[in-house]
Amino acid sequence: MLTKLMALLSGEIQAEGLETGPFERRHIAVAALLLEAMYIDHRTSEREHAAISRLLREHFALPEEAAQQLVAVADERFAEVLDDWEFAEAVRAGFNLAERHEVLTMLWEVAYADGDLVRLEDRLVSRLAQQLEIDPEAADAARATAVARAGLLGDGG
Repeated sequence: MLTKLMALLSGEIQAEGLETGPFERRHIAVAALLLEAMYIDHRTSEREHAAISRLLREHFALPEEAAQQLVAVADERFAEVLDDWEFAEAVRAGFNLAERHEVLTMLWEVAYADGDLVRLEDRLVSRLAQQLEIDPEAADAARATAVARAGLLGDGG
C-alpha cells in the first residue's frame, strides 16, 4: 500500500487512471467517499446503506445489481487505503465543478440519511468540499439541497 501511495505522489501513476473491472475509478471513488460518510461515526444504518445505493443508481444510471456491485468494489478499495485523499483526488480530477458539487450534495445526503448529523460527519464532508475545490458558498448550497432532499426542513408553522 505504501509503495502505491508513494508512486501516486511521485507521479508514476495517476489518481484519475482507469480502474480495472466494470467501473471507472472515479465512480469507485465516489462510492468509497459515500461509504466513508456512512462509516465515519462508527454507526451504520439501513437508511444510510439504502441512500448510498439509491444515490449511485440515480447518479450513474445503474441497475440495482450494478449499484450493489459498485458498493462492494468501493468497500474493498476503502478497506485498502489509509487515507481518503486518493478517492477525493480521483473525484476532483475525474469530474467537472458542477459534477463535484453534486457529489458533495450526495455526501451530505448520506450524512443526513439517518436523521442525525454528528460532528465527525460534518467535519468529513466539510474537509472533502475543500479537497474537491468547492467554494464555501457552493458547499453551503450543496448542504441545503441535501437537507431539503432528506426532508429535514420544517414546514415553519
